[in-house]
Amino acid sequence: MAGFPNPCDSTFVKFVKEGCIREHSHPVVKKEPISSDILSAVVEKFGKSDATLYDLRTCCIFLLGYAGFLRFSEIVNIRRSQLVFSDSHLTLFITKSKTDVYKQGSSLCISKTNSSTCPVSMLLRYLLLSDIDEKSEDFIFRQVTFCKKNNSYKLSNDKQPVSYTRVRELVLSTLDSLGLDSKKYGVHSLRSGGATAAAAAGVSDRLFKKHGRWKSENAKDGYVHENLQVKLSITKQLGL
Repeated sequence: MAGFPNPCDSTFVKFVKEGCIREHSHPVVKKEPISSDILSAVVEKFGKSDATLYDLRTCCIFLLGYAGFLRFSEIVNIRRSQLVFSDSHLTLFITKSKTDVYKQGSSLCISKTNSSTCPVSMLLRYLLLSDIDEKSEDFIFRQVTFCKKNNSYKLSNDKQPVSYTRVRELVLSTLDSLGLDSKKYGVHSLRSGGATAAAAAGVSDRLFKKHGRWKSENAKDGYVHENLQVKLSITKQLGL
């Protein structure tokens, strides 16, 4: 009616759209990353020598998510047959990932650290207690039930991985038990925490992106939270 073939081509319409976006937009509030200190506290409380299967599952979810920059879907879909252990590291074959559109899969290597927070050693303890055959196609992270007869925990036989809701509850309740404000964290805080630590350690971009299975720089950078010292280093290098 205004003489335009398509009203959406009108500069006025575009300005109105941009104004609406600015008026109704909300800032994105990202969750805080998990730190290595938090992981140490988790292991100290839940990873003792007499830890139950329930507690070891908690430790493994935290440590693997952090060390492997794992997304939730990658954590819960780990099957026993995808894990290969060697003297120096663990190789995890991820069959599908958010950025793997052609379902080619990728191999992720996680080194043994020989420390209390070593993800490989913790996973070995968990698998030994869960008694899953190394060739099994079962998911390693499933619901855990308490058996009164044996006074111990065991994995359920439903063959289904643990749900997002349960993992989120597990992560937040664990942080609450450490006296932290769990509202600041989420399941993605594990992936973000590992990425932040790697960036602070100066890991090369090529290895960084490959380890985290990122396709773009923007996606990768969105997970990194620079600490104060890193931010101040910019000004310190300006020759002022």
